[in-house]
Amino acid sequence: MSNVIPFSSRSRQQTPAATPAEEERAALAADLIEMIDRVRELTERVVALPGPGLQVEQTAQHLLDAATALECATEALTEGGEWVPF
Repeated sequence: MSNVIPFSSRSRQQTPAATPAEEERAALAADLIEMIDRVRELTERVVALPGPGLQVEQTAQHLLDAATALECATEALTEGGEWVPF
């Protein structure tokens, strides 16, 4: 009797195909993450603008609030990070 345990090849293991709903959910999560990155980039650009400090600060804060809302949407979509589409 041998104590060797044969390992199966990963290429033989089939991962279940994603349903159309899961694919759409993954695409939406990816789009939200891209939007968060874009809003952060825009915030950096706004901060560099000349002009009244209060106006620039308020604009940057609104953009940061938008990024936070997008992060909350992503969190809800991924069930608090429990479901990760990629």
